Amino acid sequence: MASSTSTNERGPTLRGSSLPKHLRAGAFWAAVLLPFLSVGLLFGGIGSTLGYLILAGLVATNVVALILGHGYRR
Repeated sequence: MASSTSTNERGPTLRGSSLPKHLRAGAFWAAVLLPFLSVGLLFGGIGSTLGYLILAGLVATNVVALILGHGYRR
């Protein structure tokens, strides 16, 4: 028996192709602006374990924003 759905339909993906346009735009602009926070943190001095955790969180958030906002205005 043949299935009624196409084999190309996969549902939501991490690349953001099925994300609403405003979420993709927000992720794109977050990916643009987050490095400035990271550079500011580096120039201001990290100095503690908390500073390193904040920097790691900013980098991880930036990577996720890059992935989700990649297809914005393509």
